[in-house]
Amino acid sequence: MKEKLALAIGHIFGDGGINNKGRVYYCNSEKFLIHEFINSMSIFGVEPWIKEEKNITRIVYPVSVGRALWKLFGKFSSGKDTKIITNEIIEMPLEWKSIMIMAWFNDDGSVINIPSNYKVVAIHQKLKPLVIFIKDTLNELGIKSKIIEDDKKWLLRITGYENLIKFKDNINFSEDYRKREQLNEMINSITRPHFFIKNKILNLLKESPKTRKEIVKLLDLNPGVVYGHLHGWKRKNRKSNLGLIDLGLVNVNKQRKNIYELSTATPSAGFGAGTASTTSDASCG
Repeated sequence: MKEKLALAIGHIFGDGGINNKGRVYYCNSEKFLIHEFINSMSIFGVEPWIKEEKNITRIVYPVSVGRALWKLFGKFSSGKDTKIITNEIIEMPLEWKSIMIMAWFNDDGSVINIPSNYKVVAIHQKLKPLVIFIKDTLNELGIKSKIIEDDKKWLLRITGYENLIKFKDNINFSEDYRKREQLNEMINSITRPHFFIKNKILNLLKESPKTRKEIVKLLDLNPGVVYGHLHGWKRKNRKSNLGLIDLGLVNVNKQRKNIYELSTATPSAGFGAGTASTTSDASCG
């Protein structure tokens, strides 16, 4: 029941809404999402009105259902462009919010996998407070993201191997939905995950300080790759990439053989990065 409620709220924030009287509506061109929404609303024991159009399906529930949702979660939607994050939703357990945001990404999210190493999960929103709530919830889960203004809307973008992995593990898209497969394919297409290797080095140094030669042997990597991740890559006419030492995560003791060890400032949970661009599925408006 809790999971269904969280799914229902997420879809209402996505391609649905509640009008000022309490009538709940939802529409989408994706049959999978129509079925998911109807199933999530089944807890109310009310059959919806369904209208099939050429390229879209419209779902409507009576006023009693919307007023029941208001009683549980406050007036988080009560007419066109009125969606807000109520105190009741803010105080939801993180597990609930994760499911709610999954449904929201099902509706409005996109997976962008361009061969030129542009790998992004993104979501478009018209109202800035909504996208800020999504960003804050992602941050609670350790997922870094960035918000930019885009065509009079707000765009949240997630990028970087570690952030995409955390999104997959903590949010993801619904099982058997095509975007879930697209996310898996995109992550698997990242052949040299930059921060993934850095975290492997950090985990090794967490065990004990090591020389660069020891790190190379244990990770079976090219010595130049390990040096770059530790000391960074200096590039002409392009922004240099910082290494773990520049980031303040690793210290080097210069002895006969340089010994690398974790800095006391190194976070135990690892680290990542965020950014990118997208389109979303059709909305009810």
